[in-house]
Parts: sequence; structure tokens; C-alpha cells
Amino acid sequence: MAPGPFKGKKITFASTARVEEFAPLASDFMDEIFELLPGEYAISDESDLLDFTEMGSSDTSELWRRINEIYGIGLTDVGSGKLVDIFMEIARRRILQ
Repeated sequence: MAPGPFKGKKITFASTARVEEFAPLASDFMDEIFELLPGEYAISDESDLLDFTEMGSSDTSELWRRINEIYGIGLTDVGSGKLVDIFMEIARRRILQ
């Protein structure tokens, strides 16, 4: 058990089940949007674009501009900044094409 302020606390990691459904797309997205390669990031089903903005910033407009430019979708198409929701919309549009 950890001493000090962490004594008695338990860390629970968020699920990655939905992210894993989109593994190849997630990898492509992280490279295209954030220029991050596998192993340089950790994402879960709860990960949001806000997790990848500068500390203290809540401006995702530049990220959405890039997402729209590369994947042809915007915030109004997705309804949230959750990465799994973004992946789902990209995948849905690819199926329709």
C-alpha cells in the first residue's frame, strides 16, 4: 500500500474496449491529428480532444479544423469531443462511401 496522501487510494483505469474496436483508425487519427505514433500516447473510451489541448486551454477549434480537413467531419456531426465518438463517425462515413 502506498504511503502518504495516496494511502488507501486505488487507481482504476478507464476501459479501452471501444477504442480497441477502432484500433487502426485510432492509430491513423492520432498520427494525422496530433502527430503521435503508437506508444507515444494512451487513450481510453473516456479520452477527449480536450485531453490533448494545451494545459488550461479548452479551445479545440484548431483540432476540429484539422479533423474536418482530413476526415470531413465536424463537431456538429459528432456531438462531442470524445475520441470514440469521433472514430465512430469517421467509420460510419467510410461505410457509406
